[in-house]
Amino acid sequence: MRNLTFIAISLSLALILSVFAGCADKSEDEEAGTIPVKPLVFKLASDAPMEHMASELNQEACEKIKERTEGRVVIQYYPESQLGSYETAYEKIVAGDIDIGQISVPDFLDPRLGAAYLPYYAISFEEAKILYAPESYMSQIFSELTAENDVRFMGWLLEGFVGIGVVKEPTKPMVPGADKGIRLRVPTITSFRYAAEDLGYEPVTITYAEVPTAMRTNEVDGWLGGTSNMNYAWVGDIINKLYVNYISAEATCYVMSEKSLAKLSEEDRLTVINVFREQSLQSFERAKANEERYKEKLRTDYGVEVIEPSKDELAANAEYIRNKTWTRLEEVFTPELIEGFRAEVEKLNTPN
Repeated sequence: MRNLTFIAISLSLALILSVFAGCADKSEDEEAGTIPVKPLVFKLASDAPMEHMASELNQEACEKIKERTEGRVVIQYYPESQLGSYETAYEKIVAGDIDIGQISVPDFLDPRLGAAYLPYYAISFEEAKILYAPESYMSQIFSELTAENDVRFMGWLLEGFVGIGVVKEPTKPMVPGADKGIRLRVPTITSFRYAAEDLGYEPVTITYAEVPTAMRTNEVDGWLGGTSNMNYAWVGDIINKLYVNYISAEATCYVMSEKSLAKLSEEDRLTVINVFREQSLQSFERAKANEERYKEKLRTDYGVEVIEPSKDELAANAEYIRNKTWTRLEEVFTPELIEGFRAEVEKLNTPN
């Protein structure tokens, strides 16, 4: 009996000592900083195909954030609408179910959000660098509007300029207002639909993911909403002509749910925001060369005829849309916003 009591006491002492030893080891590890920290994993949604400048920039952002936060923040990238269309993605970002988006911001929560695609606002890469700069009027407006949805606007990703890819040749394609005789897919954003109508197309609202099928089945004769890069990656084997008519800068947004940002330390929050701002500025440097590259790839790889307007044709279309469509859009965006955009364009054309 004494032996059993002695054994029990010995086992109890051993257990107590092992617990203290474990605590001591843990404390030493913590002091040495060797205990692994479970990273915060965020989802980044995009419509961009993998072979796209936006995907390159997004993947770089994921790498930079992981490195600069020393693994505390990991961004998982979901391209090609894997998390849903941009409309769905934005809804989920507002709810906090998706953390980050590199997307077109839809206008169903606030019609003014469609102002990002104000037609013929910028009509060159040089103008886009000014009109979509971090401190620009457009960026200021978007920061305020997305904040109302509990979403942080972090900058524009300039992909190029939206053109019209077709499988059927339009009538008088460069004459503003002339009946083009084709059904044209447009995004759900009002500014695109109004521009298509006023230019002489019959707009059909179809989501981005359905574009290739709609064109193959002749549901539409062409589509509006893609740069030369997007046309190459998405419908290069379907279209036969691409009209690079500068209807709108393809400036998608880097946006992040405030609910997701709130999970980060102040240091990591600033790191994430600053990385996406860096990538935004990088896009302005890469966009023009990327656009030229994919125009050529469309020609050589798919035999697509790439058609660009003359300076006079571009100026005529821009003037027509700024007079007609912008006036219509005052009811959607408010007269104050349109007046602000007009003032920004006038600044560009006013000699110093």
